[in-house]
Amino acid sequence: MNVYVRVSPFAPVPEVGAFAVRCEAAGFDGIGFVDSQMMTREVFVTMAHAASLTRRLRLITAVTNPITRHPSVIASAAASVDDIAPGRVELWVGRGFTSVDLAGLPAATSRQLRDCVLALRRLFAGEWDVFPGVHSRLQNAGHSIPVSIAAEGPKTTRLAGEVADGVLVAGGFDPAGWAHARELVHEGARSAGRDPKGLRFCLNLLTCIREDREAAIRHAGPLIALRLDDEAWLREHGIDARGASLPQAFRELYPDPMHAEDQERALDLASSLPYGLRLEIADKLGAIGSPADCAERIRKAAAAGFDAVFIRTMDTHAFPEAEVDLFARAVRPALAAVSG
Repeated sequence: MNVYVRVSPFAPVPEVGAFAVRCEAAGFDGIGFVDSQMMTREVFVTMAHAASLTRRLRLITAVTNPITRHPSVIASAAASVDDIAPGRVELWVGRGFTSVDLAGLPAATSRQLRDCVLALRRLFAGEWDVFPGVHSRLQNAGHSIPVSIAAEGPKTTRLAGEVADGVLVAGGFDPAGWAHARELVHEGARSAGRDPKGLRFCLNLLTCIREDREAAIRHAGPLIALRLDDEAWLREHGIDARGASLPQAFRELYPDPMHAEDQERALDLASSLPYGLRLEIADKLGAIGSPADCAERIRKAAAAGFDAVFIRTMDTHAFPEAEVDLFARAVRPALAAVSG
């Protein structure tokens, strides 16, 4: 099973490239680069630079969308990076998050997402007349670039089975939810007359690795705290958060609490919640804890049949230094010991 890591290109492109080299040396199989033009460097420029410095890492958009980028633009950019690193480029496409929010644009509809994925696959295949009323084709076609959907709910999970090469499964550390997601993907594939066996499943595993669990829970605090707004999720996981509330200052952080530029303030404000509640939420969210905790959860994802795990780190305005260091020193050896 492959293990990928999320990296935000918040820093100058040469620095991001140097960090990509460190990720490769740490043993990761790929990097998912954040695509959010108001917060980070241009994702395809960053991927191209990383491609020129690495030899085996898969280079992935985590996550691009059809609103800020027309499918023809995505296809041309991805094919150009694949010129540099043949066979190492992947596209993860979703509805858009901060990339659309911070540009004042609506998120993509399921129909737009469907049309984008289908267009990308046709463009890479060199087909003509992909767009209505226009006689054209992608000049740099013929690239084998997998296109996966970053699923957010039942509709987009099913859609991945219908039109995509794979799916990025969200929802936290929830084996029952993973099984349901697989059923939805298979259902979508069958409805489109496709064989689901060839589809790739990657788990979007919210991850924060520190030497001890308490430090990890503090660093993941903003993401943990935001779960208070999702009453359905709390009920589903049997978490009683009655009486817990967050300061208004937390909600006013720019651009939002999860991606706050003032990260230390975000951590301090999120830590106002009772530790026991944060611990309970963290346990359901992902791999938030020690290297041993993380390795165990990756092993369980592998046992559940995932082809890859995406270590979805918490940092947007910093590199995931701790995760990369601890993965190399402790998580990867633990995984190798079991598989060996």
